[in-house]
Amino acid sequence: MKKFLSILLACVLMVSCLTALTSFASGSLPFELVAPGNVTAVWLEGGDSPTTTKLTYSLSNDMTTFFKNMENANLNDTIEQFMKNIGCDDIWMTIQVDWAVDDVNDSVSGWHYSKYWDGDEYFGLGRDSEGNARWSEWDVIDGGLNNATETVQDIWVTRGLPNDDRWNGNPETHTPGVKDQLKPEQYTYNEEAEELRIDYTKHTVYFRARFVVTVRIEDKPDKYYLSEWSNITSVGKDSEKFEQLTKADLDAPVITGLRMTDKEFNYNPIVAFTLTVPDKLAENATKVEANGGSITIEVWARVKGDKEFVELQGDWLIKAGEMESALFNLANEERPNVAKDSIIELRCRYRYDHPKYFDGSIYSDWSKTISFGTDDINYNTNPGTDNPYDDGNPSGVGSKCPICHFCSQPLGLCIFIWLLIILVVIIVIVIIIVIARKKKKDKK
Repeated sequence: MKKFLSILLACVLMVSCLTALTSFASGSLPFELVAPGNVTAVWLEGGDSPTTTKLTYSLSNDMTTFFKNMENANLNDTIEQFMKNIGCDDIWMTIQVDWAVDDVNDSVSGWHYSKYWDGDEYFGLGRDSEGNARWSEWDVIDGGLNNATETVQDIWVTRGLPNDDRWNGNPETHTPGVKDQLKPEQYTYNEEAEELRIDYTKHTVYFRARFVVTVRIEDKPDKYYLSEWSNITSVGKDSEKFEQLTKADLDAPVITGLRMTDKEFNYNPIVAFTLTVPDKLAENATKVEANGGSITIEVWARVKGDKEFVELQGDWLIKAGEMESALFNLANEERPNVAKDSIIELRCRYRYDHPKYFDGSIYSDWSKTISFGTDDINYNTNPGTDNPYDDGNPSGVGSKCPICHFCSQPLGLCIFIWLLIILVVIIVIVIIIVIARKKKKDKK
């Protein structure tokens, strides 16, 4: 029997690997490859480069979840099996950023994408078959992601230019300089100070981006998968203006699947749960980040039976998929360590900070409260309150009843349990009276 099970397991793994290899051969990926979302450009207005722009964008839930699973496989030393299951030796994602000035269709200063951006099988992205770099200093061909498990990403583009091949180009290698991609009336360049300036009151710089996924299989050239181009964003004369968010723009977090992990922090366990990031939240977080603010997530929890929720340490940047939080802050003098078998109740809220526009923070409503085995225990959520200790009871005392969800639990029991107890007592009294009367009648 054991031999049969071993053979069966080997067959399953073989079929899984063959399926994954076949999927790569047919041009698919283990996640849906979509364009960078909500691309937003903001000119940084000075510094060491007068033209530097911050480009912010978002990843889909599908992408961040895949790379989180890959990260976990690395941490758990199961990455070899993970790669076998998807049918490659390595896989990573980068970003390309294209730009244009005033007219995206202009032959000189329009979009600068060329076939070389798609990659040569031997020399890589942006190079021709002789290995020459066919992009300028401002063309982002293989930009790195901060962390592909996080929803919101950013990259600095259109940085300063020394007065060498990066500005002037190199005809011998067919490498364009940024000068080749601009019209003389669109800029000024100080050769001595090596400073390029564009007057953003008269000109507009446009940007678009796309993802490149590189798949590596041993003894084969790297294979590139290209997303569609993103939305177009801009800085300068015709750029879109940022509108400040309000509480109405922040829906409560969507969380599910609370579980206890086998990890610890300061001798206390770590829990994990799943965060789902709606498209609107990702869009708002991207625009806010681009304009110097932030939307993060706060995680609060308590051990079942405690009255107060406590803010936890752990993941606070928005990332779809698994989030982790340490229970260290739930320890106290009476409970120096949180036991592994403790029942935890957890909820979250988004926090919006933007010092440029207001002091303090704006909070979303609380998420539903979740515990092990259930994604909605209801009795301690109160959407609309900003008090982390408010457990939802309008009277402010105790917590909502877990059975009827509205009574104040007199002496710690649901009102319906009290009614049942009273009913049982009445029935018992009636039975006693009936028995007593029957005995009295029998004696007569």
